[in-house]
Amino acid sequence: MASDFTKLPRLYIDRNFTANATVNLESAQTHYLKNVLRRKPGDFVRLFNGRDGEWLNAITAYTNDACTVTTKGRIREQPGKAVETHLLFAPIKKDRMDFIIEKAVELGVTDIHPILTARTEIRKINEERIRAQITEAAEQCERFEIPNLHPLTELKSKIGGWTNPAPILWCCERGDSPHISTFKQTAWAFLIGPEGGFDDIEFAFLGGLPNVRPLSLGETVLRCETAVILALGYAKMQGEG
Repeated sequence: MASDFTKLPRLYIDRNFTANATVNLESAQTHYLKNVLRRKPGDFVRLFNGRDGEWLNAITAYTNDACTVTTKGRIREQPGKAVETHLLFAPIKKDRMDFIIEKAVELGVTDIHPILTARTEIRKINEERIRAQITEAAEQCERFEIPNLHPLTELKSKIGGWTNPAPILWCCERGDSPHISTFKQTAWAFLIGPEGGFDDIEFAFLGGLPNVRPLSLGETVLRCETAVILALGYAKMQGEG
């Protein structure tokens, strides 16, 4: 059975695990197991809570919109704390935003900070929907922790109130900034601008802050989602190198 664990469905649930405990899954998880995957009582499912590793559970019963499982035991230990990696970016249109969230989770982001800028096109976000996307991406890519989603915040408030020791690395399209390959960090915080870039007032504001360091992602002007992948991909490789 051990060699088949990775083939089992994997779901996140925010509760503590103990052996032989009864766990009631949420209605959406019940629908997924019962109606999408066609899993039956006696089948197994993996659960994780972001704290205690991954646990094997057996489906015991379906009742209306609920599914009950019984915890059998831990099958994978919780890994060490992930490298702290923040992503600050201006929300964009739905499909491309979905892509950013999915890939950011896969690439190890720990904190997602949507920001409002002068040129931010999408000025409202559905936090519940984004949290569901974050959770689904973590389930599918075998991550053990769920990244944090921070409230949508105006640029100056977010940057001005930044107390994290990790400096904000501003992925800057203009100016003669050092290339990302010259940066070696123990924690990361990337700032990606909106479509059309930051306006002149924001550009001057960011350039005057000691905790903001401009960097270059190369000679070409990248779309927001491409910049996210390049920046987070570099940070992930540095952490695994």
